[in-house]
Amino acid sequence: MEFEPFDIGRFLIAPGKKFHCLLIEAELMPGALAKLASIAAEYGVKISYVSYSMPRKYGEPVKAIVFIDVTDASAPIEQLLEEARKLEFVKEIRDAKPEVESFALDVFSFPLVIDGHRVIILREDGIKGIINGLRKRLGSAAEAIQYFLGFEAGLEFGKNHRKLGEKLGIRKATEIFSKISAPLFTPIGFGVMNILEINENPPYALIRVHGCFECECATEKSDMPYSHLVRGMMAGAFTELFGIEATAREIKCIAKGDPYCEFEVYPRK
Repeated sequence: MEFEPFDIGRFLIAPGKKFHCLLIEAELMPGALAKLASIAAEYGVKISYVSYSMPRKYGEPVKAIVFIDVTDASAPIEQLLEEARKLEFVKEIRDAKPEVESFALDVFSFPLVIDGHRVIILREDGIKGIINGLRKRLGSAAEAIQYFLGFEAGLEFGKNHRKLGEKLGIRKATEIFSKISAPLFTPIGFGVMNILEINENPPYALIRVHGCFECECATEKSDMPYSHLVRGMMAGAFTELFGIEATAREIKCIAKGDPYCEFEVYPRK
């Protein structure tokens, strides 16, 4: 499967353009977006960005953040919004004009959540600062800190994935790890995880990761595997799901020049 980058946006910079940010709450129905787009086109307004926030219960009204470019609008924005509010599926529209007109920003949404759990977006430069800066200051001690940070996070991930498994009728540890934990690794941006082998008795997993975010942080080629945070996450999730104290080691690493990272997860002796 081929993957493409996905820009989650939440802000847009376009010098010379004039933006407004809208929060729209609407019923799910066929053709809704087309009708809104038609009104925008009628007024010379471009829809530059749309992001939906899906409700916890499928079928309930959705909320969307919309950036509109009003640079060439043929009428005041208030007139467009008045027309849009008349649509039968629209429950609410709120409007915010950016303090800097060419800098569109989501000023409505906080906190960010995934499946009801708060999330924080940390960009690549910040991640590199945490991983590489800590190692620069603390040396090998940073590797142990990062591993145990990952391990504790993994324990919590394991608890959450077990609950998701219960909702989906998946209860075996091997299936939760391979059908829930591994697939969720990708949409939250950690990398692309493939389970090459997984056993319950004895507990063991061989895992391949493409584009591991931690190992991509290495600023130069490494003689040793670079992942401590991610392998800690794997060990923590495995520990929670399999009911044993697990550990993980990285046997291949892109920071060493390998085409991908590979990890073994197994009981700690």
